[in-house]
Amino acid sequence: MSKSKESPRPIRSFPAWRRVVTGTSCAVILTGAALAAPTPDPISPPSAGPMTQAPFMNPADVLATMAAQLDQKPDFVVLKLENLAITQRDVASVIRTMPPGMASLSFDEVYRRALDVTVRSKAMMLRAKLEKLDQDPEVKHQIDMAVERALGEAWLKRRADAAVTDKALHERYDRDVAGKPGPEQVRARVILFATQSEAQAAIQQLQAGADFSEMARQRSKDPTAANGGDLGYRTRESVTPEVGAAMFSLSPGQMAPYPVASIGGYFVIRVEGRVTGKTPTFEEARPSLERAIRAEAISEAIGSLLSNVKFIPPGKPGEQAVPVKQ
Repeated sequence: MSKSKESPRPIRSFPAWRRVVTGTSCAVILTGAALAAPTPDPISPPSAGPMTQAPFMNPADVLATMAAQLDQKPDFVVLKLENLAITQRDVASVIRTMPPGMASLSFDEVYRRALDVTVRSKAMMLRAKLEKLDQDPEVKHQIDMAVERALGEAWLKRRADAAVTDKALHERYDRDVAGKPGPEQVRARVILFATQSEAQAAIQQLQAGADFSEMARQRSKDPTAANGGDLGYRTRESVTPEVGAAMFSLSPGQMAPYPVASIGGYFVIRVEGRVTGKTPTFEEARPSLERAIRAEAISEAIGSLLSNVKFIPPGKPGEQAVPVKQ
């Protein structure tokens, strides 16, 4: 390895971290205070593209979409912790476990926070191994339990994946969707405020005659501001539960009399119209069909598994348990 012309320098004024740029990766060298320092700058993540409707998407779907961007190159090394590579797969795994509120942040911010969690976790793991904690009996037991959980989840996922076939999807579509009216859709306008008090004051102004569209253009923090807050027609499934509950409880022309708390702030909502949607095409219905088939497959797999397991009742201390006859 050729030496860089510039010597490694501390990251963000924390001498605990040192970054050594080596081609396409970042190597991080740990010292005693490393765990207290923030994560150094990694290789830039791939762009997730615009997520302008994130406040109205299911938060879990938003995070899953972000993780999927990284999974396109799962083995790409974004950072090295001593001799341990941190890949996009590692970061994606953390993103999938994040709380729903994180979905309101930008892709870059979610990526950085997930990387920070990953680095700290890996750093602690390396230190634990140096202190031989992996040889502690209690730690070994915890590791075994974690492996059991991972295997169980992998087993369930395989069953669910196997159930989602093209034939099963088309059969479910023909049974539940084809020839039937589509879901009800509501057209609404929204104005997003940072605080509840701002939203409440805006509602009072709108009730007094202020123009909703103009206020949205001037004051809304939502990406729909340029369109006067117009969301267009939405199904209940396509918006967050809080926003959906308010939207679908109102008639055309009505405005929610209270601010609606949701990811990113407080919404003022007014409904413009309501229609029954057309029958979804197969491709439009496919995501919901997949979710339904997966849920059924998981339930059936667990039920079948438990019905065939031999349960052994506990005996007294020191006695050998006797298997239950099936």
